[in-house]
Amino acid sequence: MSSMNYTTFHDENGNKIKIPQYEVEQEDIAIKYFHQEFKNGERILDAWQRLDGWSGKGKENYKADFIKAILHGTNIPKIMEYTLKGDPSQRKRILDGGHRTRAIDEFMSAEFPVKLGENYYWWDKDDSRPSREGGGHDLILPRQLKDIFTKYKLTVTTYINLTDEQAREKFNDLNNCSPMKVHEVINSHSSLLIDHLRELWGDIVSDENSEEYAMIRELFSLSKADLESLKYMKVLVSLFSLVERQGQKDLFDYCQPTDALNYVRANDDACLNTQFDADTFEVEWVNFTDSMEKYQGWVEELPSLEVDGKDPYTWKPHNHSEALSVFHFMNSVNFTTDNDEKLIKFFKDCHDYRKDLSKIEKEIKKKVKENKDISELQKKLNELNTTMDDNVVDWMKTFKNNGSGPTNMGNRNTILTNVV
Repeated sequence: MSSMNYTTFHDENGNKIKIPQYEVEQEDIAIKYFHQEFKNGERILDAWQRLDGWSGKGKENYKADFIKAILHGTNIPKIMEYTLKGDPSQRKRILDGGHRTRAIDEFMSAEFPVKLGENYYWWDKDDSRPSREGGGHDLILPRQLKDIFTKYKLTVTTYINLTDEQAREKFNDLNNCSPMKVHEVINSHSSLLIDHLRELWGDIVSDENSEEYAMIRELFSLSKADLESLKYMKVLVSLFSLVERQGQKDLFDYCQPTDALNYVRANDDACLNTQFDADTFEVEWVNFTDSMEKYQGWVEELPSLEVDGKDPYTWKPHNHSEALSVFHFMNSVNFTTDNDEKLIKFFKDCHDYRKDLSKIEKEIKKKVKENKDISELQKKLNELNTTMDDNVVDWMKTFKNNGSGPTNMGNRNTILTNVV
């Protein structure tokens, strides 16, 4: 059975209007049964769905407020789901309503309470909870209110037999009224590339205490915020593009978040197509994972530089843009580890120049704020720039504005080529 039929209409001039029409089912289902099917795996959330956006700072009451809305009998938006074409289980897959479904499940699993009056009401009792401070008691939700909650009927619309690509397109359409962030749009895209990238770091970023998590942050100069939710997808797309576009004019065009999205969506656009078939993708994926391993091994084996009276200098990327440039450069065709000593010397000079430059710039900023003369500091700055190697000065300039943009990425590649 097809998921979508096309009906042809005609306007007053005889022009054909071909309209796609989805096959849908709609029902009102009590929360009791909706939740049972979710717990049993008959109703699921796809891996490419948005992560929990109702948690975190400033969102502490989102879930509880939603639960109260149900208890008050408020009419809430309907839930959209679909069945996947070719899936013999015909499980219902939620398209729009993931946050609401998670809130219902977590409340009924006693993961958070709802405040009614002065007290906090949980679905079940848990003696292990710490005593509440600041007033109010932790109590079990009364049976009458549980009945009201479980008998509340959700309006659910189900699209029948959508392909995976159709489902993701529909998901994005439904979320236009609640704009998705770049990394969420990337994650929801239907392609072999995105599915593999999601799996590559998915488990790692979920464990902030693991050695692999710490390694990723150090290798690519990433903050915890860069890896939370699905933001790491932007990073991986940029890295993949640097390997896949090697030797192409657009090599450095996809290292910024919005450009990473353009890369993911490309389909024969300006000779770029990231909708790889299985055989092509297998080759590209091996190249990429080999490049990731090569970069990690190179950084770990890069020699330290002895410094008189100080601890040896060891290179680590100062920022993510620098990491992208070095990742690309050491994975380029003509790269050889014979030049490691030249590179480590260059990075040490950049490190020293960055410290001296920062100190002078802070002093200038302070003088300007105090409305004092800065001529001596400007002279000091000019002397620093004059005595320092041009490659070092030019390297630092590439981070002033739009460090991951194609121009600055290209300039840094030229600088590294000059250095070696």
